Amino acid sequence: MTTPQAESAPILVTGATGKLGRILVPRLLDAGRRVRALTRRPQVAADLFDGRVEVAEGDFALPDSLGTALTGIKRVLLLSPISETLAHDQIALIDAAKAAGVERIVKISGSDWTIGTSFSGDAHQQVEAYLAASGLEHVSIRPNAWLQVGLAQVVEQIRQKQPLYARHGAAKVGYVDVRDIADVAVSQLVAEIVTQGPLVITGPDALSTSDIAALASSIVGSTVETNGTAPAATRPHGDGFEAKVVLQFFAVIGRGGAAGMTDTVERVLGRPPRSVAAYLREQLTKAPAEA
Repeated sequence: MTTPQAESAPILVTGATGKLGRILVPRLLDAGRRVRALTRRPQVAADLFDGRVEVAEGDFALPDSLGTALTGIKRVLLLSPISETLAHDQIALIDAAKAAGVERIVKISGSDWTIGTSFSGDAHQQVEAYLAASGLEHVSIRPNAWLQVGLAQVVEQIRQKQPLYARHGAAKVGYVDVRDIADVAVSQLVAEIVTQGPLVITGPDALSTSDIAALASSIVGSTVETNGTAPAATRPHGDGFEAKVVLQFFAVIGRGGAAGMTDTVERVLGRPPRSVAAYLREQLTKAPAEA
């Protein structure tokens, strides 16, 4: 519920300098909201947002820094990268937020299909449960595969006139544009009350590599081929935690786990989600210096 204090207080954004944060923060600023960024890289945040945000240097692992960052805060965007400490870190932030008098937390969670199928999804589920038990107003957003992450390599292959690697076989994926993730999150941060969640968000359609090649062919005016065998270098490798999680993601996607569709973006924002076709058109019609 909106309070006068929440309207005037800055919104704390964790992960502000990451791929989603750097899109989300300007949207909050454009909506007339003050923003405070919790970051280990204060100069990066200051430069990235041209000094328009308050910068709180800190880390999930440093309780004192969380308390300082949360002073005077009523709403929080909770986002952190895949790591072995994700659940511990985010729970620490929730505890600190409750102690500081925060009223609302909007959490960027894992994709719906990662819950119960990956280390990362299980960690997000643990945090969601903890948040539900905290008594704080909250909503968790579960974006499907991020379009700008999943298709960045595909766009480059098309530019280089290379065949597209079918990393997930014939499986379809309901890619969601990161700008839609940001828009849904901002809507929940500024709304009088949050939408009942979790909010599972996808793009408007689920596409296979062959589908994407056909779309790209129509945009560039020549045939974009597909290749069912991806070079070893394009596959997750190594013994690190993140590599293991990505392998788990690939296994689920390959079984069609990311093909499900929802109407959440349209229901929350009142407009259709951005499409893969629109993204490809944006990227493939840019001059090289703009891409």
